Amino acid sequence: MHKGLGWLSAGVAALLLTSGCKQQDRQQQQDLQGDARAQVETAQERSQQALEQAKEAQARASDEQKDAVDARQDVEQARQELQEAQAKAQKESQEAQTVQQQASNQAQQAQAEVQQSQQQALEAQRQQQQQMAQAQQQAAQQQQELAQNQQQQATQPIAQQQLVTGRVVSSSPDELLLSSSGAPGQPQIRLQVNERTQVMVNGRQGSVADILEGSQVRASYQDVGGEPTALRVDVTGSGQQGIGGSQDTSGGQDTSGGQLQPQE
Repeated sequence: MHKGLGWLSAGVAALLLTSGCKQQDRQQQQDLQGDARAQVETAQERSQQALEQAKEAQARASDEQKDAVDARQDVEQARQELQEAQAKAQKESQEAQTVQQQASNQAQQAQAEVQQSQQQALEAQRQQQQQMAQAQQQAAQQQQELAQNQQQQATQPIAQQQLVTGRVVSSSPDELLLSSSGAPGQPQIRLQVNERTQVMVNGRQGSVADILEGSQVRASYQDVGGEPTALRVDVTGSGQQGIGGSQDTSGGQDTSGGQLQPQE
């Protein structure tokens, strides 16, 4: 009897133990399920946070990508502007070199023209000085010759002056050819004329150019350096024949018996 109760008690105890274990297992399962749900929830929250963080990161990446695109565009625009600026600077440099070369050429040309002008001016001055020297020399020579002629005339006696009348056979600026009798084939006399020869045409002052061929003249002359040189020529008629005379060598008297006056 006691033995049966013991088995019963042991069975009850085992049943209770089994029941307690089951309850404990259920509790543990519940606890495990609660932990799992908590972990799942935590994982979901973390996933949600990670998703939000990913969205934020994606948004930042998109903004950064946009900024990068803008930066690349800015860089490209800056590069183009730099190329344009370099091309413009190169063009301006070439133009400046061209202008400088032109200015240098013009300066060289102007310098050459100045040198040429100076040389021409020096040459003109030299020629002018030579001309002035020659003119002064000629003037001095003429004055010397005039003085010598005046001295010779002053020292020659009046008796050496002679008078001739006749017709002009030929006339030139420095010579007269007279026919002393006024008729062709008669004796002729050649008289030298110069700037000191006094010419009177019909009582008026004239020049050697006014003495025409065929004119009747009366001329006083004297021997200068071995050449008969006219001192005075009076034109008494134009182209008239027969008003002739003869050469007078009687010391200043003409064929009509008149005395020749000294000529200045």
